Amino acid sequence: MSLVHQLINELPEQQKLIIQLRDVEDYEFEEIGKMLTMKPTAVRVSLSRARKTIKEQLIKQHNYGIS
Repeated sequence: MSLVHQLINELPEQQKLIIQLRDVEDYEFEEIGKMLTMKPTAVRVSLSRARKTIKEQLIKQHNYGIS
């Protein structure tokens, strides 16, 4: 879990904030959009990119050194 927190902290500021608000604090896309003056679809896209980045980094860390 600490690796996930570390990877979240390495995300761009907006993605970090969106993932915090959605996945940790459980806000709806519309609420996050209002807070950040973004459209809900833009929030979804940013969240998706953040999750994809974290997933790729976790796979990279897991496979490190395995041939």
